[in-house]
Amino acid sequence: MPARAVRVCSGSSSTPCSESSSEISDVILYFGIIDILQDYDISKRIEHAYKSLQVDSTSISAVGPKLYSKRFRDFIHRIFVEDK
Repeated sequence: MPARAVRVCSGSSSTPCSESSSEISDVILYFGIIDILQDYDISKRIEHAYKSLQVDSTSISAVGPKLYSKRFRDFIHRIFVEDK
C-alpha cells in the first residue's frame, strides 16, 4: 500500500515545513500487533465483566475476539486511508 510522508521542520515536532517545499518520499512503515496470541479465556471474561460495570463495555480492551477483530480492522482502515 502506498504511503505519504510529510517532512517536519526541525524546531517544532508538529509543524510541517512550508507548502512551497513539498516533496514526495517513499516510506516504509513498521508497526507491531500485540495481544494477537492471547487467549480470551475465563480470566479475560471476568476482566471484561468487572470493567463493564464501571465503563462502557465496548470501550475496554478485554473484549471478545469478534469485537476485538472488528475494532482492530476499523482502526486500521481509519489510520491507513486509501487514496482515490
